[in-house]
Formats: sequence, structure tokens, C-alpha cells
Amino acid sequence: MANIREVEAPQGIGLQPTEMGVESFAAAGRRLGAYGNQIAETYNQLGSQIKSTITDAGEVAVNYLDHKEISEGAASFAKLQDSLTQQWNATAKNADPNDPTVADDFRSKVVEPALETFKGQFNTENSQKFAEQKADSLRQHLFEKTAADQSTLAGIAVRKNISDSTTSMSNTAITDPSSVPSLLAGMDHSVQAIVGSSPTLSATDAARVQADVSDAAKKAIVHAGAVGAIQKSSNPEATADEWIKKYPDYIDGSDAKALAGNARQQIRANNYDTETNRRRQKEVTQDRSTEATNQYLIDVRSQDPKLAGDPTAKKILNDPTLTKTDKNNLLNLIDRQLKPETESRLSQQSFVSLLRELRAPDADPDKVMQKAWDARLMDPGKPGSLSEKDFNQFRIEVVDRKTPDGAALQNDRAAFFKNYGTTIAGASYTPQLGDPKVYNAEMDARRVENDLRKKGLDPHLAYDPASPYFLGDPKRISKWSSSMQQDLSTMAAPKSVNLTADGSQITGIKTEELPPISRDAPRTAGNTYMTPMGKMKWTGTGWIKP
Repeated sequence: MANIREVEAPQGIGLQPTEMGVESFAAAGRRLGAYGNQIAETYNQLGSQIKSTITDAGEVAVNYLDHKEISEGAASFAKLQDSLTQQWNATAKNADPNDPTVADDFRSKVVEPALETFKGQFNTENSQKFAEQKADSLRQHLFEKTAADQSTLAGIAVRKNISDSTTSMSNTAITDPSSVPSLLAGMDHSVQAIVGSSPTLSATDAARVQADVSDAAKKAIVHAGAVGAIQKSSNPEATADEWIKKYPDYIDGSDAKALAGNARQQIRANNYDTETNRRRQKEVTQDRSTEATNQYLIDVRSQDPKLAGDPTAKKILNDPTLTKTDKNNLLNLIDRQLKPETESRLSQQSFVSLLRELRAPDADPDKVMQKAWDARLMDPGKPGSLSEKDFNQFRIEVVDRKTPDGAALQNDRAAFFKNYGTTIAGASYTPQLGDPKVYNAEMDARRVENDLRKKGLDPHLAYDPASPYFLGDPKRISKWSSSMQQDLSTMAAPKSVNLTADGSQITGIKTEELPPISRDAPRTAGNTYMTPMGKMKWTGTGWIKP
């Protein structure tokens, strides 16, 4: 500021002070004030600019932090929501359906701590608001979800408890059908008590349980009682009708049919049980008789002088694994071995006849085998007897039939002889003429089968028309078929009769010539006809001794 020094005029020179200096001084002051205002204004503008710059910089920083925390928080929230959902699902899956505190404990011990940790990650005002909104939204969602799932768990618990009660009551009903009315009344009380005492079961689920589960439980009890009553009834069908009329609300048309079916099944079961018990009692009686018979057989046979010194006979008698029939067969076989052998042509006829019986659709192999035993034990001169060789071959036939491979081969063999048997036996068939031809063909067929096996080939090739080993070749069939002259010679041959068989008595001789039955003549199974072999019975598939 300029330093203006004041100068006063000497007195007496006529100079008077004026206001010019004051004005000048004031003017200078005014000019200096203007300069100060300009300076102040400049500083004010500079301060405002600095303030604006600082404010802008702060807002940029805050906005950056908001964006960073909210972006990271959004991703973190998604993971938190998924994690809490998975934790609750695992908790609900393994929870006791009867525990009503599962949802509350999860919300207070798992959800709230997780939400607080989530909100603690945010520092800016906007990001904290974001976190609060997300936490509130997830809290509300999990509350609704856990409450709904808790209600579902409660419903499961109620259904399980009612189901357990139904099972127990149904067991009671089936053993005591008269208890059904009281059980139905008790079921109503039980359902109301179980549903009403559940603190987490929603009103909707409670109504659904009472409507659905209660009716299903009552229906199960009624059905169990009806089944129990039918099982105990002497007239199952009448009892079924009685229950259908008594409980029409729980037994509909399809149920009625099922109960009637159960009634009929029960009748069949009762009859089956009766028949089974009868057969079992018969078997027990037969077993006792067989055991006693075996002992008597041992006692009687032990006194037989022919067997007394035979070690094989003693082993047979004392073998506990043999049945009475098998023991008799074996012991009689010892006797039979001491007698002459059966003439081959007679044995061949017996073998072919037995083979026809074995090949019948309804054949019982064990029964046919016993017939083979009877034929072997028969006196050698009697029609129907078997030689040892043919008896052993027939035993092989029966044994092979009981194996899959043996049965398959026998089926092929049987089909072949069914197709070619008539050609082989001849047009004018008689057991005396035809059976030996068939027998020779049967034995030849087995030889061919064995030859194929030795060559490593399938024995079924013998019965395959496309095979070079096929037995149906006309030359082979012709070989098996004997000539007319051979047939006539056989028919003209004298008939031999065993006059020395046990129990034979010669009281006279009477010769009667009867014409043999023609092969094409009609005959009925079970009837007896005169044949070149004498009186023979036709089985439908072959001839046997009457």
C-alpha cells in the first residue's frame, strides 16, 4: 500500500486546506479495495475449483468401490444361495420327520450366521444397501422353503405313523375279523390325534392326510378282515358276499371280484391241502409198510437155500438204499441167470414192443422199465421175455432218455422209425414177421450213431435227410426189409412152446389153426387179438402179452 505523507501549508501565505487530498486519499483507498476484492474473488474461485476437483475425485473413488463390491457381492451371493440350499436339502433328507425343530434350527444356526458374514463384506453405503436387500430376499426365500419342507416332512411322518398303525391293525383284522368295527373307530381317533399334534403340518397337508390316508387305512383294514374271514369260512363265497354288503364304502366292484376270486382260491387251497394231507398220510403209511416189507424180505430170502451162499444176494438183501421192488428184481435176476437164454427172435419182438411203449407221448419211463424187468425175469420160452443183451440195451434206452442229449437223439430216432417203420416191417405186418426187421434196423441205427461219434461227428446226422449218413437211404431200407420168401419161411416154421417151464403141465394137445390178423385190419387199443404169436393185446402202439 502507498505511504502518503500529509504536508501542511505555512500560515499566512494565504493557502487554505481543501478536500482534494481527502478525496485523493479516499480514491486511492477505493482503488486498493477494488484490488482486494479482485484478489479475494480470485481466491474464492480458486477454492471452488479445488473443492470441485476434490469432490469429483472422491465420487469417482466411491463409485468404483460400489461397483467392485456389488459385482463381487453378486457372485458371492449366488454361491451363498446355492450353498445354503444344498445344506438345507441335505439336512431335510436326513432329518427325523417327527422332529418339528429342524427348520428353526437351520435358520438360526446356519442361515443367519451365513447372512451376517455375507453383509460384513461390504463397506460403501450403496453396496451395504445391496447386501441388505439380498440378505432379506434370501432369508425370506429360505424361510418359505424350510417351512414348506418342514410341513412336507411332517406329512411324511404322519403318513408313516398312520401306515405303521394300519399295518398293525390289518394284522389284527386278518387274525380276528370280528375286531374290524372297533379298529375302524380307533383309526379315526388315531388319525385325528396324529394330525392335530403336529406343530409344523400345514392346514392343507393336514386336510389332505385326513382325506386320503385315513380312507386308505380303513380300506386296508376292511380288506384284511375280509380275507381273514374268507380263509376261516367253511363257505368262502358266502362270506365274501357278506363282507361286500357290510362295507360297501370300502369294497367296490373290482374289490368284490378280487374277494370272490380269493374265496374260490381258498376253496381250491382247502381242497389241495386236504388232498396233500391225504397223499402224505398215504405215503407215510406206504413208507412204514415198505420198511417192514424190506425186513420181511430179508428174513424170507435169507432162508432161501439158493441165495444163502451167494455173497451178491446178501449184499442186495442188506443194502438200505434199494427199494423193495429193486431188491426183488435183483434177487429174481440171480435165479433167472441159471435158466436158458431167451430165443433171439422172441426177445427182439419183446424189445420192439417195449420200445414202442417207451416212445408213447404219455409214457412213464419208470413203469416201462419195470415191464422190461418183468420181461427179463420171465421164463425164456414165454412170449414177451427178453434176453440179457436186449434187457441191458433197453436199460440204456431208459437212462439216456433222462439226459438232454440222450432225449434229443432218441426223439430224432423215434421220428425216423415212425416215418420208415411201416416200410421196414413190411406191408403184411405181424409181430412175428415185422418186429425182428424193426429190431435189426434199430440196432443198426445205434451202430451208425456210434461210428459217427468215433469219427468226431454229430450222431444226429444219421437222421438228417441232407446228410450223406442218412439212414433213410433206399438201399439201407431195402437191406432192412426181408424178402417175401423169407417172410413165408418164417410163417411156415414150426412154433416152439416151452413145455418145461415152471408150473407147466401137459394135459393134452390140441391144434387149432387161426388166421393171423392182417396188419391193416382195424383194431382197438386194449383189445386182445389172435396173432401168429398167439393171443396178443394191442396197446395202440404195439403188441404185448395179455
